[in-house]
Amino acid sequence: MKRIILLAGIAFSSTILIGCSSKNTNSSDTQTTSSSTVKNNYKYYAKGKTFYSKKGSMTINRLIGYTNDNNNYFILDVTFKNTSKKSQDAASIMSPNVEAYQLNKDQSQKVNLDGSNSASDYYSSDQIDNYNRMNEITNSQSNKILPGKSVHTLMEFSYKLNNNTNAITFSLNDPNAISKETINPKKNKVTFDASSISYNSLNLNDYSD
Repeated sequence: MKRIILLAGIAFSSTILIGCSSKNTNSSDTQTTSSSTVKNNYKYYAKGKTFYSKKGSMTINRLIGYTNDNNNYFILDVTFKNTSKKSQDAASIMSPNVEAYQLNKDQSQKVNLDGSNSASDYYSSDQIDNYNRMNEITNSQSNKILPGKSVHTLMEFSYKLNNNTNAITFSLNDPNAISKETINPKKNKVTFDASSISYNSLNLNDYSD
């Protein structure tokens, strides 16, 4: 009789252990799924010279430099591509702000480059035709891009260079993001050498409005 009770107790204990093991396994699966979900929440990331979103991409082709008031600036020559099934404008494809950074000359600290200057300042006030044409090109980002199509254009604002030595790093910043998972923090960098900036090389005929 005692042997029967002992065997019954062992069987009951085994059942409890199996249940706990199953519960732990399910918990582990839930954690894995949750981790995978977080990774998939990233809407934007960078690779090479391109920022990607779920709707398309923005490639920084080159930096076009110019001098104004004894300071050096550069404009972004970019290509937006619509990979969605609907017509999208550039802001819909890549809505976060594009911020530029550079180590200062002695490399002691990282400087956020001022990007509030108008790209049309590339031209002096007496070059009114080119000035207006430049504004037409930068404003073209509000035009709809058909599915599978691209637009080669210029960004509306130029950046003030801190120095002509250290590399320029671009990253995305989405101040209106609901969660921090909007931009992949480990893949949010596009870098150009300062020496790659081509000065006074802008040709407005390269772009369509």
